[in-house]
Amino acid sequence: FPAALEQREAAEIKFANAPQPFSGAIGAIDCTHVGIVAPKENEEAFVNHHGYHSMNVQMIYDPELRILNVSAKFPGSRHDAAIWMQSPVRNLMELCHRQGERQTWLLGDSGYLLEPWLLTPILNAPNGSPEYIYTAAHCSARSVIERCFGALKSVWRCLSHQRLLMYEPDMAGSIINACAMLHNMRLHYRIPFEEIAEEDVAQANAMPAPGPYIAEPLEGRARLAEGRRVQQQLIRDNFVHL
Repeated sequence: FPAALEQREAAEIKFANAPQPFSGAIGAIDCTHVGIVAPKENEEAFVNHHGYHSMNVQMIYDPELRILNVSAKFPGSRHDAAIWMQSPVRNLMELCHRQGERQTWLLGDSGYLLEPWLLTPILNAPNGSPEYIYTAAHCSARSVIERCFGALKSVWRCLSHQRLLMYEPDMAGSIINACAMLHNMRLHYRIPFEEIAEEDVAQANAMPAPGPYIAEPLEGRARLAEGRRVQQQLIRDNFVHL
């Protein structure tokens, strides 16, 4: 993950020059389930909202399909937003924001809480409104992560929805991390991926996102308000006159 300012600036340039650009973005974030056999301990925690055992794996990608960060240690019942709240990347993004870096963010879906450093779509925005145009651009830029999950699971078939990792969670997490590293090595050495059919991407990402994360009533209220202010300023600056 781009920890240094110069790296984040380079990541912003990548998104600015991507086929689906988005101002200030340095990565797209989402989680995906990887099926595992029922573990011997805390078995019930690994049952996801589809009723089978899995790891809920958080990944952050850039527009070149490179994995910037992977967290493969949480059980399938854990909500995406709860995983993000415990992420060291979130701590880094918050620190950068507090130190004055106010126009750098990740792109997440509506299952995440809006934060000044993590932008989410605006649901039910009126057709043709600046909010609608912002959301269309956001979803288009964020779609890279769906393509990445499709590419990852179509090459490393042990991660696909048709398979199970036949190991305890710690070993399953290590295998997921290894697949992520091998994925990045393929990109680095320009080893081509086979053409991925639309239906294969759809199957790899067949599990819909969970519902919104329900936070405590007072948790993050100021952070949410600041996130809305940042989001509205971005819309005024970039999407009002389109």
